[in-house]
Amino acid sequence: MQTRTYSARIASVFLVLHGLIEIAGLLLINSIPFAFVSFGGLTGSALERNASAIAMFGVFWGIARFLAAWGSWSLQKWAVLLGIILSIVTMTAAISIIPAGVTDTLFSIPILILLLYAWFGNERINT
Repeated sequence: MQTRTYSARIASVFLVLHGLIEIAGLLLINSIPFAFVSFGGLTGSALERNASAIAMFGVFWGIARFLAAWGSWSLQKWAVLLGIILSIVTMTAAISIIPAGVTDTLFSIPILILLLYAWFGNERINT
């Protein structure tokens, strides 16, 4: 049981780091050269016009990650499930938000593995 606790707590640290990166996007949005970035099919000037909306969306995702981190640290199943859902959605959407999707994927994969382990542990499927 102890390793499941460690798994949830390590995942919560990753969730906090990922949430900080999401929120930092709001502060750094004006420093990105948009000519080299694609976000959900938007490029160049279309991306610049929608930059603040995109950054605010990142803030909401960051807050959701903080909530999942807080609950995972205290071993709440709702938070573990929220973290799993956030990781799956992030990995699914990561391909359309290049280059940020690379960082999202690097965080989401270990978070997903750690939270799934926290939920299921070493249990085997009985046939």
